Amino acid sequence: MSNHTVSPKEPKRAGSHGLTGRALAGLFWTFSGTGVQLVVQLLVIMALGRLLTPAEFGLMGAAAVIIALSQIVSQVGVGPAIIQRQELDSLHIRVAFSLSGILGFLLGVIIWFAAPAIAAFYRIPAVEPVLRGMSLLFPIDGLNTVGESLLARRLRFRLYAALDVGSYVFGYACIGVFLAWRGYGVWSLVAANLAQVTLRTISMYVATMHEVRPSLNLQASRELLSFGFGISLAQIGRVFSQQGDNMVVGRWLGPSALGIYGRAYTLMVMPAQVFGRIVNRVLFPVMAQVQDDPERLSRAYERALAVVALVALPISAFLLVVAPEFIPVLLGPAWTGVIVPFRLFTFSLLFRMSSMISDTLTNATGVVYARALRQAIYAAMVVAGALIGQRWGVGGVAVAVSLAMGVNYLVMAQLARSVTGLSWGRFVRAQSPGAFFAVLVGGATLIVVEAARMARVGNLPVLALAGLSAAAVAALALRLRPELFLGSHGSWAFDRGSDFLRKGVGRMAEFRAARPDLASSTEANLK
Repeated sequence: MSNHTVSPKEPKRAGSHGLTGRALAGLFWTFSGTGVQLVVQLLVIMALGRLLTPAEFGLMGAAAVIIALSQIVSQVGVGPAIIQRQELDSLHIRVAFSLSGILGFLLGVIIWFAAPAIAAFYRIPAVEPVLRGMSLLFPIDGLNTVGESLLARRLRFRLYAALDVGSYVFGYACIGVFLAWRGYGVWSLVAANLAQVTLRTISMYVATMHEVRPSLNLQASRELLSFGFGISLAQIGRVFSQQGDNMVVGRWLGPSALGIYGRAYTLMVMPAQVFGRIVNRVLFPVMAQVQDDPERLSRAYERALAVVALVALPISAFLLVVAPEFIPVLLGPAWTGVIVPFRLFTFSLLFRMSSMISDTLTNATGVVYARALRQAIYAAMVVAGALIGQRWGVGGVAVAVSLAMGVNYLVMAQLARSVTGLSWGRFVRAQSPGAFFAVLVGGATLIVVEAARMARVGNLPVLALAGLSAAAVAALALRLRPELFLGSHGSWAFDRGSDFLRKGVGRMAEFRAARPDLASSTEANLK
């Protein structure tokens, strides 16, 4: 009798019928959740930027390099393996829970005792207690690997988004801001991280109620780790590519410079992080279900590239123009040093977001070791570029890292093209409408902003006028020439999204008509 029994809670993998609809629903709910989290995150950044110093942010930035790397190792890729496997049984779940839990505990102990050596490497003694406080994250986060992966595998994106946003609001908007206001400095950021991860772990376990009996079955371990180890190698490379520059800045330029550089980098990648969460939670499980259909993968990849360009390029053009007003309004007058590196980073937003699409596709199709090699090369470019660029300060590091992002964008595109068969011509044409759109939005914004600056109306009015002008020009262009500024793929995404929203409004109207008493009661309670 086989030990591999099918979990009663594990649903059948979705067939092709209705997969597009489920993907669009997942995109909607995940985008809604991450959109709410983005707004809250901006408010938190505004509050913490006025309550904490660049040096305090720099201490957390230095610790974040080690934390991010160790979290990847603690999960050994079992989370993506749970999502990617065609057949998953309860034994796989038990083994994944055991592996991630044990490694999380071991890494927490290692970071606790290695904290003095890490602080000596940075030449920042104050990092040591911060690292020891953050070491408590590993055992907690390791226990959450299975819960969050099962929610993604089952395509329960609305619940995933709600739990993710709720834990962030509790950890940062409540605990973090309150403690910063009370004068706890960098420890407010430590407490915010611990509170967020703890609530997230508990709530996602309650939502899935997965098996927690320990097991280290060798066969199930090999099945998970054969895929998961390749994922972990690639993720380690990605951590160094995302954090290696912080390590260089922290060691050679000091915590205050790291605080400024880290704020610039964080603000640049916020749209990419929002998009990355959507891609990983929605497109990864969806692409994994059609991984044996190259035609559908190619079409999905091409459409995703087009949508990314339509989002990333206009945002980059807008932020490049308004950065001198945007940074003081968001962070406060003490952070004007962020403006230069932030503007330099705006050029790389498309590279970052498009590379995430390529990453997701290669993960979903199992090409994890080829991806890991490319991530290692990218990480080496980031670290080497940062070492060279630090001679010219944080601006020099920003230029070097942006160039490395551009090379990685092309390298990962080549790997994704080899999987899907997409030609370079189609690759370029898919993103051309986004480039046209960015030139239009950026040009209109520049004209209005320069006029407002000459009138000396202040930072907030300049931002308001810039936003209104960009929105007006975009709406007019999409109405008059949608084929030029959206293209066929952008038009497809716009039409599908509009249909989904209309259906949602229709279902709400039907509910109100069928249950007027309940609808009225709900509205009264909301008021």
